Amino acid sequence: MRLFPRFFWIATLLWLASFEVSAKSYPAVEPMRQSFDVPDVSNADVMVNIRSNDGATLYKLQCHAAGYTGDPDFDYSGDFECRLSSLGHKDTYSTLLTEDSNQSRDWESRGRFFAADLRGACARVPQFGAKRSFELRGMTLTLHITDPTFKDNGALQSLRLNVSVNQNKKAQRPIAKIVPLPKIDVPLECRLSTYFVDPKSFSRHL
Repeated sequence: MRLFPRFFWIATLLWLASFEVSAKSYPAVEPMRQSFDVPDVSNADVMVNIRSNDGATLYKLQCHAAGYTGDPDFDYSGDFECRLSSLGHKDTYSTLLTEDSNQSRDWESRGRFFAADLRGACARVPQFGAKRSFELRGMTLTLHITDPTFKDNGALQSLRLNVSVNQNKKAQRPIAKIVPLPKIDVPLECRLSTYFVDPKSFSRHL
């Protein structure tokens, strides 16, 4: 007689656990690759729709330069910054590319690029240079900047942005997976501690 209540509670807990997992799942995205030539970064206007397998638009990726006024919900900064947002409802975060569950400022993500990030050794720093991947919501989104050119004063002039999206069932965080700052020696001119928030300061609670 005592086995039934115990079995009932175990079954209930298993059901709740399965419900919680399913509640955190996201629609499967349609893999895609797209490249954009940006001849004048100061007037950058890149927009990409990320769709589900059934063709519904799930997310919007926008990339602009600092001072862009066409998006009242986000303050673009740096020399070139990309923002990811979901469509159909308002997100808790100003960009889904942030890794901080307590994000308080728009620029707190690896979606922001500076000219220094795209030169020499700094461009080759994994996840903080010219190529950066973001794992979230059942996908891996990669931003890869190639062929950057610079003005005589060192300012970023032009670039090519390569965007790719692939399915990643293990990536179920609502915002980007936390990527720690590199432990290897990084040249001081890369200024990682200035341009990026140290993930050690993040709250691990979603």
